[in-house]
Parts: sequence; structure tokens; C-alpha cells
Amino acid sequence: MILNYKYRLYPTKSQQARLNQQSFVANQAWNYALNIRQRDLKNKTGFTNINLINNYVKTKLKIRNISANTGVIQQSIRNLDNTLKIFFKNKDDFSFPVFKKSHSIQQGFETKNQGIQITEKYFKIFKMKIKWKYHREIPNKPTKVIVKREPDGKYYVIFSVKIIKNNLEKTGKNCGIDLNIKNIAVAERGKAYLIALKKMDKYNKKYMKIQKKLSVRYDKKSRSKNTKKLQKKQNKLYSKVKSVKENFFHQLSNQLVENFDSIRVEKLEKKKMKEEAPSKRLRRDIAEVSWDSLIQKIKYKTERYGKVFEEINPAYTSQRCNRCGYISRKNRVSQAIFKCKKCSHQDNADCNAAKNILEYDKWFLEQKTRWDARHIESSAA
Repeated sequence: MILNYKYRLYPTKSQQARLNQQSFVANQAWNYALNIRQRDLKNKTGFTNINLINNYVKTKLKIRNISANTGVIQQSIRNLDNTLKIFFKNKDDFSFPVFKKSHSIQQGFETKNQGIQITEKYFKIFKMKIKWKYHREIPNKPTKVIVKREPDGKYYVIFSVKIIKNNLEKTGKNCGIDLNIKNIAVAERGKAYLIALKKMDKYNKKYMKIQKKLSVRYDKKSRSKNTKKLQKKQNKLYSKVKSVKENFFHQLSNQLVENFDSIRVEKLEKKKMKEEAPSKRLRRDIAEVSWDSLIQKIKYKTERYGKVFEEINPAYTSQRCNRCGYISRKNRVSQAIFKCKKCSHQDNADCNAAKNILEYDKWFLEQKTRWDARHIESSAA
């Protein structure tokens, strides 16, 4: 199993310039290779050999007098080909690769693990000793090294490391999770409860206030110092929100994996949900809630610690009465209240859905029958 370990870097100005240059090289290599791949697809003559592309990119950069690391170029071209493979396998979920811009603050590059050195005081790369915060030990030699400059201008290094799985002691408990914008409903045998998501209102208000000012400035095509200051302020706020969310999701996923042997969630189609959302505010809330981040953390932690993770079809989970099994849209009286039209059972709507997710084995055949019938009727119409 491969895990990523992230560390904060504190490069000097000269070191920053060198790292920025290699990020620029990675972008140029990607763009040259993407241009060739687009031509290959247009001519339908098959893909150009990756070694030929590599030599072509090196020649182009040499002509432009750009000092480039060979490993950075090679890895950037490989990353493009991997991205294209993912796109062709999942065209509905992924968009075609685009050309990279080098003027944005967020940049990065990937390189091999050769020529690097790790100590408690510094991280050595390209013969540069960069100060860093080595807050946890790396268990094995990295298989991949990524250096990033985040939107707030801070530098980080990320190591991909192979680790040995460490099975946790079994608890004999399973849970079902219903994901929502404001909270997460967790159901286990005999009970269900809500976990409130970390509130980001104060950050969102500040973010939107800055965004409005920036929109006006960008409409006027302003590139003044004040515009750059505003953009930097917004980037810092974005990074702050991201850090708070990530920390909360790590704590929550750890708690779930430690307490339950099996975790079951509904497989949400986030893209479709945003498209069908009735208001702009709801679309923004769906985009900001970051369900994918939480699910990804639960997924890799269950694999790491020998637990079970399962995603199910979300159809009818919010419409089905957990007590009698009756399914109807009218059962959900409001966003928070569920009241069965058949047996009058009343519950929190999210907790009722979480219970249905937990007991999915008992009614998935009924769900499949209803789902198939619904699609047959739609096709006939």
C-alpha cells in the first residue's frame, strides 16, 4: 500500500527561484507533450514514442536556454500519459487534459527519488539543502517526490511511500453513513446520531467579499499591486479553510475506522447533484462540503487497518421508511423530518437514511427491482 507524507519547506529566495524554475520546466514539458498527443489523436496514426517526445522537449528547452532536470521532464510526460489513460477509461467523470499555466501561484513538479537526502534539519534536492519541518518519520524510502507551491505561497514536499498494512483489533460493529451539507448521520446497531460538520461561515463570508472585489478588478483587467494583494489574501483564506476541513476529516475518519469494522456510505454523484440543484447557493454548498475528501480518507484508512469500506447506490435511501420499508417521496416532510405515510414512523430524515444504508443488505433487491422498473418506464416513454 502507498501513502503520501507531506512536509512544509522553508526555502531561501534563491532556492525558491530554483524550485519555481523546475515547476516551469514541468509545465513546459507537459504542454509540449500534450500538443504532440493532440496531433496524434487528430491524425489517428497512433501515439508518438515517449522517448522521442522526451528528446524533443529537451531540445526545445535547450534552444530556449532553460536549465532543466531530466527527471522532472520525464515524469511530467509520464503524468500526462497516465492522465490520458484515466480520461479514456472514464470519459464521463474526467475531462480531457488542458495546457498548464505558469503564471498562477499554485505550481509543482514531480521527480524521481534519486539525488535526494533526508535529515531532521533539511531536505536535499538538486544539491540544495532546504530547511523543513520534519514532524513525523518516513517509514520507508520514497518511491515518488512531489514539490508544491500552494495557493498561499507556501512550499511543501510530498513523498509517496510503500507501507505495510497494520490490522486494527476488530470491534464487532458496523455503521452506515449519510452525507449532508451541514452534518453527517452515522447509524450503528440500535442507534443513529448526527455529527455536525465544521462551520466555515465566517471564512466563506470573508472569501466571498474578497471575490466580489476581485471580480470587479478582473473585469477591468486590472493587474495592479492591490489586485495581487487581494488575490494573495484570498489564496491564504482558501488554504486556511482547506487545512481546517482536512484536519476535521482526518479526525473523523480515524474515529470511524477505529470504532467500526465495516463502513458503508452512499455513492454520491456530486456532478449530477450540482447540475440538478435548484439554487446557486446550494450548488456552491455542494461544491464546498468536500465529501470526496472524507470518503477518500475513510477508504485508504480502512484498507490500511484491515477494515471494510463499501459504497452503495443511493436511490431511495432518503425515501424508504427504516421501520416498515415503505418507499415514497412524500415520506420526507422536510430536509430534517421524515414521517412515514404508511406506519406514521417519525425520525430525523438523515438518521433514517443512515439506518437504511446500514441495513442495505436487507432491501437492495427491492431497490434494484424498483430502479429497473423505473428505467424501463422512462425508456418506453
